Amino acid sequence: MIGARKAQSTLEYIIIFTAVVAAIIIFANTVMKKKVQSSLEHVADQMESEVKKIDFGG
Repeated sequence: MIGARKAQSTLEYIIIFTAVVAAIIIFANTVMKKKVQSSLEHVADQMESEVKKIDFGG
């Protein structure tokens, strides 16, 4: 019986760990993705603005 209880505890920890990892992935995919995309768009806009200021002599 002790071996069965130990295996059950291990399985419970694996299930909890999987749930936590899934929550982190979902959070990263929804919240962080939007923030990173917004930041990259802002940087790209700034770079484009600075490039337009350059006189290439053409």
